[in-house]
Amino acid sequence: MKSIKNKIIVFSILATLIPSLGLGILSFEQNETMISENVTRELRALANHASRELDLWTKDQIYIARELSTSKILIEGLSQAGQPQSGKYISDKVLEHYLKSVHKKLETVLELTVIDTEGTIVASNIDTPTHIESQPNWPENASIQGNVVVPPHWNPAYSTATLSISVPVLSIDDFILGALIVTFDMDNVQSNLKDPLKSPPGEVLLLDKDGSIMLASDKSTVDTNSVTIEPAILQRLQENPGEFEIFRGLAQGKVFGLAYTSEKPPITIIASRSYKSIYAAWKQQRNLFIALISVILLIVTTIAFRMGHAIVVPLQRLINATERIVKGDLNVALTNTQRNELGQLTFMFNQMTDKLRQNQAEIIAATTAMQQKNKLLETLSITDSLTGLYNRNKLNAIITDQLARYARNRRPFAVLMIDVDYFKTLNDSLGHVAGDEILVSVSKKISQSIRTVDFAARYGGDEFIVILTESTVDEAVKTAERIRSQVINIHCNAINESVKVTLSIGIIQSEPEDTSLTLLLSRVDSALYEAKHAGRNQAYCVQPKLSVSS
Repeated sequence: MKSIKNKIIVFSILATLIPSLGLGILSFEQNETMISENVTRELRALANHASRELDLWTKDQIYIARELSTSKILIEGLSQAGQPQSGKYISDKVLEHYLKSVHKKLETVLELTVIDTEGTIVASNIDTPTHIESQPNWPENASIQGNVVVPPHWNPAYSTATLSISVPVLSIDDFILGALIVTFDMDNVQSNLKDPLKSPPGEVLLLDKDGSIMLASDKSTVDTNSVTIEPAILQRLQENPGEFEIFRGLAQGKVFGLAYTSEKPPITIIASRSYKSIYAAWKQQRNLFIALISVILLIVTTIAFRMGHAIVVPLQRLINATERIVKGDLNVALTNTQRNELGQLTFMFNQMTDKLRQNQAEIIAATTAMQQKNKLLETLSITDSLTGLYNRNKLNAIITDQLARYARNRRPFAVLMIDVDYFKTLNDSLGHVAGDEILVSVSKKISQSIRTVDFAARYGGDEFIVILTESTVDEAVKTAERIRSQVINIHCNAINESVKVTLSIGIIQSEPEDTSLTLLLSRVDSALYEAKHAGRNQAYCVQPKLSVSS
């Protein structure tokens, strides 16, 4: 019946779960595709925005450098560079002072250096300017666009990303007098990498030509140029511009990312977004779907359970009652409240139970009587009818068992053979009834004088044998003396007087040579003979050979 109920429940669950999961998986796959497309589009927009802002910032810095290069002081200073040494020294000092004053006014400028046409440093705002190779052949548009002489990179001296631009300094008649090299702090472009209002969520990274990270839209992400992206991932991103990759980000863990590269200046822009944030809504939808399916399954399971309960419970009640009957409990009575086939089955079941109870009562009565007879027969088969002690057959079995135990564990046992002295004379003089009463009394005294683990048997006539388990002859002697002291005076009801009874007892201890019942009984019988021969009313003990030799 449980199988029927389980099948109903399982079928209901599968009928609900399979189509739901199919639709859910299809929906989630489509949703995941849409997420990937949307994220790719947003990251492209983010990277393009950063690229435009970087280009505009670079142009602004070139414009600043070009404006500075048209300064009258620079032109005059470089024009005097060919003058005598005294005039040249004065011009260098003027240029140095000018460059330092300009540096104080421009926050984005880190270093201003003026060189002549030979590439020799004429003046700088710092004591030890960075050595930069001069442009041997200036392009025609150099005076308008400038020339990036040091591409963007992480500058350890300033602990920031820098860009160095060189613009020519022209005389009044457009001759090149030298160049102004301006090193800009790119930290100012960091805030423009993303538009806080219009840019999609994500992070922008700027990498130099060696793949080291210079700037990030989240300033806390990068502190030094020691942070890099795995070369294999960077290579894939650069080889597939605009195509997203999933990799481990700097601070966001697993991320979606894509890259764009440019040659002038040589820089890589990576736009990335946290995998967790992208799929947060997807996971929320997944959890909602799981919760909805769980509720539906709970409802369907409840309905299926109630249906199975209505079908199975009446049959289960009959099964349980039948099981009780099989186990022997016939005190079963089912309440019948139905008028259908199950009700009729219940009525017939109750009739069958009543009939079984009647038959059981008859069988129990017959079985009890037979058990009593069997018990009596069993008792008679192993006990002596007069004394109640074990009989000769049982004695043989006990001795055989003790010999087997002794052969296994070498734990000795003692045997006492007891004979009532002059019993034939007592029996003839007092009568058979008194003689039997004396035997019964001796048997009781023997039983009372031994332990519960010991055995006592009537060997035949007025002879008894006692088996003391795991005992030595020394312990057996004590038991023998205790038995003798108990039977000295026996009150005989048949003649209504006390009778003096003495015993002769032979005692032996099991030894390795006792390989059979016959050998053991022969030895104890010899011990009894010695007791009688010595004058009766005493116990004769045969010491074990090992004890004597020792």
